Amino acid sequence: MRCHEATEPRISGGGRGGHPSQKGRSIEIVALVPYPPDTTPSQRFRIEQWRGPLEELGIRVRLAPFADRRLMKLLYEPGRAALKIAAMIAGFARRLGDVATAGRGDAILVHRAAWLAGPALLERLLMVWRKPILFDFDDAIYLRHTSGANPLFDWLKFPGKTAALCRMSSLVVAGNDYLATYARKHNCRVVVVPTSIDTDLYMPTERDDCSHRVVIGWTGSATSMTHLEIFAPVLRKLLAHRDVEIRVQSNQPPVLSGVPFVFQPWRIATEVDEIRAFDIGIKPMPDDPWARGKCPMKELQYMALGIPAVCSAVGTSAEAIRDGENGFLANSAEQWFERLTRLVDDVALRRKIGLAGRQTVEERYSKMVCAARFAEAIRSVVEDGHGR
Repeated sequence: MRCHEATEPRISGGGRGGHPSQKGRSIEIVALVPYPPDTTPSQRFRIEQWRGPLEELGIRVRLAPFADRRLMKLLYEPGRAALKIAAMIAGFARRLGDVATAGRGDAILVHRAAWLAGPALLERLLMVWRKPILFDFDDAIYLRHTSGANPLFDWLKFPGKTAALCRMSSLVVAGNDYLATYARKHNCRVVVVPTSIDTDLYMPTERDDCSHRVVIGWTGSATSMTHLEIFAPVLRKLLAHRDVEIRVQSNQPPVLSGVPFVFQPWRIATEVDEIRAFDIGIKPMPDDPWARGKCPMKELQYMALGIPAVCSAVGTSAEAIRDGENGFLANSAEQWFERLTRLVDDVALRRKIGLAGRQTVEERYSKMVCAARFAEAIRSVVEDGHGR
């Protein structure tokens, strides 16, 4: 598919110091999302946190989740296949009702997928409404990436339906340039809107950097836990040379052989305060296609709170971080050790890098900047008549 420049929507206001879109006529979006609100990072740091700013810009977003909280709880439990299947069937029935009423809005938004399993059957039904369809995704979900917790459902994910969703959509919104390159193979109308941070919630506070051991922290879900677990040798070496504390915030504890750590169960009410207690935030990742498609989330959480981030030089981490200026990038175990020990030993360097990281988030990744870009994307298809 050849994409000509004239076919792509022109979106402004999303770079450094981007300005919000002008409020136009009122628009209602029906957003078919996979998960209940306040449960998963992909929705929380994109669609959910943009709803307030979008409403101020005249765009109302009505969330319609596929999974309920019972199904979400079941998906993280081993076994119980019969209950999981029953809950998936119930979700499918609810989703049919959502599809039947989706045409009441001015446009339909699909975030990642309209349902958690199977090919794009329900998504294709949306086309009968002849309303603009926007497809938003923030991971390389076109690859088969599994956590191993639910082998049966892992094989029902049908990653190939991402291409189908790109093709049937009036506009594709990708979380980064790597994902946008994939999307443009299937649709010429693609824009990039980064995953963002609420800079009012993620607010730095005065830090007493000399009264405690330096805390090196990692936050994330079980789906990316293996990235931390394979990093254990670097942490063991660091602990052998420096008196530091390792903290992990997640929905389940990791397996870190030979690494003593403090585990903090993830709760939305305490998430920000627990990250704020980190002195250094880390994000180790392998250099593989799945990791390259990840949006810069962990590092943005650290940076927004004025915490220096050290990340693998992979994918969008290398876009958000300028090595040695607003964070650090590492390509090897030796570089990881060198950068971490420098930060552990130098309070002034931690403060300098933390301030620069905060500025980067304010200028490029705040929820207001990204919501304004998303609003322009919506209006580009609703008001300009770009239905499929």
